[in-house]
Amino acid sequence: MSKTISLTGDLGSGKSTVSAILCKTMNYEYVYTGQIQRRIAERYSMTTNELNVYAETHPEIDQEIDNTFKSLVDAENLIVDSRLAWYFIPNSFKVFLKTNIVVSAQRISGDKERINENYTSIQEAAMKIVERKKSEVKRYKLYYGVDCLDYTNYDLIIDTTEVPPKDVCEIILSEFEKFDIMKNNHTPQAFVSPRNLYPTLATDQSNDITVTNVDSFDYILSGHAKVAAATKEKLPLVRVNYVSDRQTGNFHDKELIAKWQQNNDFKYLIEP
Repeated sequence: MSKTISLTGDLGSGKSTVSAILCKTMNYEYVYTGQIQRRIAERYSMTTNELNVYAETHPEIDQEIDNTFKSLVDAENLIVDSRLAWYFIPNSFKVFLKTNIVVSAQRISGDKERINENYTSIQEAAMKIVERKKSEVKRYKLYYGVDCLDYTNYDLIIDTTEVPPKDVCEIILSEFEKFDIMKNNHTPQAFVSPRNLYPTLATDQSNDITVTNVDSFDYILSGHAKVAAATKEKLPLVRVNYVSDRQTGNFHDKELIAKWQQNNDFKYLIEP
């Protein structure tokens, strides 16, 4: 069983902060790509968004970033923060951190370390996030045949929108311990803010909360009543099951979403 935690996720989801806490708590070494990517972008006199687009036709960029991680498959006691670490290190404990796109934009726009990613507004930052995510997903599908936004690839998914890094780390450590004990029988877990889950016309067939991700938005396929109750109770997270089928249900019903907000006395940070 690997003693490595591979960490990936949305921009602004807190990966660096969480990694730092985990490394300190576990006495693990931190291996990450963010700084490497920004240095490459500087060398090419590009922003990271421009580098991602450039890399779509220049595979040597990804090769330069990825080669380091391919050699870590048998390493131990590592926290590896890389978009494809879960793919390069398949026996690692695979963690995905996600967050609401508005919160992601707010966090990024206030991050002084991202010196080449200066945004004039939260809206611009949000649009850049969408642009960058689409570029990355397209590139990785082309070169590796994998979908980074297929949450069934991961052992643990945590929505950090309303959860502080310390609490995120506690969840990771708890689930990592179970992962180590259960070996190959570990069941993937996902914890998401109920205020980031959108209703559909899908007929509930289970008491469990089942969701699917379409264009970076999570839609409820079953368990509407549980999500509604958690929303009203202002719970920061609910346990959900992700499925890969992205073609089920009505995903963009504005009237349904408006009624859902009214009935549950809240307002989404962003609507599809």
